[in-house]
Amino acid sequence: MGRLRMLDRLRFGDATVSETRRTTESTDTLFKARYQKECLRVNGFIQWLMVAQWLAGIAFAAFYSPLTWIGNHFELHVHVWASILIGGSLSGFAILWLRTYPTAAHSRHVVATTQMLWSALLIHLSGGRIETHFHVFASLAILSIYRDWTILITATAVIAVDHFVRGVFYPLSAFGIVTESPYRWIEHALWVLFEVAFLAPGCRRLRKEIRELCARQTEIEEAKRSVDLKVEERTKDLVKANLLLAIKTAEAEKLALVAKYTDNAVAITDGDANVEWVNEGYTRITGFESDEIIGAPESGFRSGEQTCPQTLSSMRRAIEDKQAFNTEIISYRKNGTPFWLAIELRPIPGTDGTAQRFISIQSDITDRVEAERQNKVLQQEIVDASRQAGMAEVATGVLHNVGNILNSVNVSASIIQKQFSNSALQNLEKATHLISEYESSFADFIQNDSRGQKLPKYLVVVSQSLRHEQASVDRELSDLTKNIEHIKEIIAVQQTMAKTSGLQQELHASDLIRDVLTANKESLNKHAIKVIEELAAPDPTMVSDKHRILQILINLVCNAKDSLLEAGVPDPTMLLRTWTEHDHVCFEVADNGVGIQADNLNKIFQHGFTTKIHGHGFGLHSSANAATEVGGRLSATSAGIGTGAQFVLRVPLDGRAACDKRDHHEERDDHPTKWIPSESGETT
Repeated sequence: MGRLRMLDRLRFGDATVSETRRTTESTDTLFKARYQKECLRVNGFIQWLMVAQWLAGIAFAAFYSPLTWIGNHFELHVHVWASILIGGSLSGFAILWLRTYPTAAHSRHVVATTQMLWSALLIHLSGGRIETHFHVFASLAILSIYRDWTILITATAVIAVDHFVRGVFYPLSAFGIVTESPYRWIEHALWVLFEVAFLAPGCRRLRKEIRELCARQTEIEEAKRSVDLKVEERTKDLVKANLLLAIKTAEAEKLALVAKYTDNAVAITDGDANVEWVNEGYTRITGFESDEIIGAPESGFRSGEQTCPQTLSSMRRAIEDKQAFNTEIISYRKNGTPFWLAIELRPIPGTDGTAQRFISIQSDITDRVEAERQNKVLQQEIVDASRQAGMAEVATGVLHNVGNILNSVNVSASIIQKQFSNSALQNLEKATHLISEYESSFADFIQNDSRGQKLPKYLVVVSQSLRHEQASVDRELSDLTKNIEHIKEIIAVQQTMAKTSGLQQELHASDLIRDVLTANKESLNKHAIKVIEELAAPDPTMVSDKHRILQILINLVCNAKDSLLEAGVPDPTMLLRTWTEHDHVCFEVADNGVGIQADNLNKIFQHGFTTKIHGHGFGLHSSANAATEVGGRLSATSAGIGTGAQFVLRVPLDGRAACDKRDHHEERDDHPTKWIPSESGETT
């Protein structure tokens, strides 16, 4: 019946087939487990039976034929030894096999064989008496406890072979007669088959009943599991439904609280935007009570002379088209006071998808509109102030950068003035006065007067001195001209407000270093500052703005000089070094002066920041800006106070491409320049 029910389920598709397969597997597993448990219980009984048969065999042999006599001499009968040794071997082997393979199928066949051999042994010990042959039938009944009809066939085969062999070769042992009986074993075998014919169907029936019991138990368990799953799923659905209901209830309560205590006005309208319900916030904003506004059109909006008619018309068209909208418009309170109102109207779709209602959220934005108006006024004032500050920054930049060059101009002017103060021209005038005095007797004066004899050599010395003065003045005038040109370029650059790049020309790093040293040579020599030049070979060449780079390097040299003077080191040294790094030319200005604190490295390029007593904090700031304008970067490093500082200017080899890239970036992202610490610890 269980199989018929399984076959019926096959009609319900793959799910039923899978369930049937799972049920069959569960039945097989349960039957196997139950049958193995039954076999273990029978194995215990068989083991005790083997021991009992062994003891019974020994007792039977000792009672039936204990001794054998040869005249007056006797000894223990061989049957006793056979019962002890052969019986012990049979029982021991069977017990050992059952303990080694307790649930294996072959163990049952071993038991059947051993049990039939025990019957043969007992028949032999009794001398073939007919009574002991009944042990065979009793053994078959005992073996049927296993409910395995195949072991009955094994037992029948073993006993038939035993009776055949002993009936032919030793009939006294099997049948108690001396004459040979080759066919009598068939009779005994038929009687055994007769009993097996009854026991085997019983074993199969009992085995089938056990399997059907297992199938029923499996079906019951599957049904219980299915019911449990359905109950669990239903419980989960109920819990989920209760949870959703609780969540919706909580949300409804929260929405009710929001609608009640929010400062915004909330109104629910019908499809034509006529008010159906308003919250308390509506009363606080407009002054109208709910019963005064129910049924009012357009979400209770009140227009007046200051209301924008175009905005009002757009709002009405959106309501007619059942569309959402956001707008800001002037409305009027109950007392007639105008105020700015932000309206957010959203359609609420019905079951058919069309807008059945609207929800309107209104906010009083009068303060915000007034604040925006004031912000515009303030923004314009800030723009004006920024313009003035920019003009002041340009003026400060001009004064600072021109001031650095004016120091060199003053030095050159002082040297020229000193040259003219100590000029050999005065000595030449003395010589001309002497010549004028002896003009009438100049030849005699030259030949006879000791002063006249020295006059030609004196004139040679004076002319040489004047030539040296002329060369020195020419050099100073050349430097002075360069510095004045640089001042003019600085003014021109500042006039562009740092928005356009200057003249791009081919430059050599060594020429820039020499121009910087020329501009500061007198100041460096005056303070006995040792300058070390480490110029790259070959000399790096770039295309950039010469005067911007000179402005940066001169600022760096002046700062290094001030740092050395402030530190007061016994051997003030300044290092000027150039090298090429990827697509940049690098200029380093290093000193062994006062150094920079680690906390100040992040501030060193900020406008107005300075550690000098009389400094104004603009030089490094303008230098960093100038480096950015030529497409480069200025960085600073220092190990701390007393360790000196190193400034590195990196300038691209092709300043035109860098400036084009910078201008394009400024068009996309107009942000002010910032200086941040780099990963290597530098400040850039």
